[in-house]
Amino acid sequence: MLINEQFKDRITHLSNLPTLPQVASRLMKIINDPLTSSSDVAFVIGQDLSLSAKVLRLANSAFYGIPRSITNINNAVVILGLKVINTLVLSLTVFDLFPESRSSAALFDRRAFWLHSLSCGLAAKLLVSKSKKLILFDPEEAFCTGLLHDIDKVIMEQYFHEDFHEALKTAKNENLPLFKAEQKIMGFDHTDVTQWLTQTWNLPSEIHLPLIYHHKPSKADTHQDIIFLCHFSDWLCYETGMVINKKYPAPDLDPGSVNILQIQPDDILEIKKELGIELKKASTFYELAANG
Repeated sequence: MLINEQFKDRITHLSNLPTLPQVASRLMKIINDPLTSSSDVAFVIGQDLSLSAKVLRLANSAFYGIPRSITNINNAVVILGLKVINTLVLSLTVFDLFPESRSSAALFDRRAFWLHSLSCGLAAKLLVSKSKKLILFDPEEAFCTGLLHDIDKVIMEQYFHEDFHEALKTAKNENLPLFKAEQKIMGFDHTDVTQWLTQTWNLPSEIHLPLIYHHKPSKADTHQDIIFLCHFSDWLCYETGMVINKKYPAPDLDPGSVNILQIQPDDILEIKKELGIELKKASTFYELAANG
């Protein structure tokens, strides 16, 4: 549609689009290299003192439950592992890209947004532990996709403030899932923005594709398992009230999700109970996200 192309053109010609910080890009390049050592990773993170402090704060939080104090980045890498550290750095650097710049709580409550995002990440990680699939999910990739699945909404509010807020009003007034209201007002939705903007971030496909397809998992050609995992986790958050605004209806659940993920009804009930407990443990993560 013409309106879609007009908005895409506006996005691609913006001069101040966020790029992934060098520390995160560098870490993603070396993290899967078998020759990479903990000291290599610690050196990369140590170039950013603010990031180092946040990593240590999270490493010592209840979220990871380490019984002894972690006092330096190298110890954090050794104790938590490369995958966990990669998740921490990618998440924290993305959080910092989008500080709250204007008061918009009436329509887009940024703290509620981060609560939903964190809840989705935790739900994805819990689903990993319940899935009966023979090919196991990586719990850190699952957590990261859930945590970042809606980051494009922050981009839309920042760069298309008035249009996005009109979509928020439409979702509430017409009882539409937000992504459908975005399509109605702008001709595209937040997942399209992800596809346009994060190509330069060089995210792994296992993380990048769920951000694009979590509302349309059946349309993805590859990595459908983790895409469906993100899709189902998002739906679970609506089921448990962990949403940006309870006046927006939940996106439809793809009917094939339960079979694809091989999740039992009892597992879903258990995850709903566990989600609140895990969310309390993750309070430090939430504070860092919400406060930038």
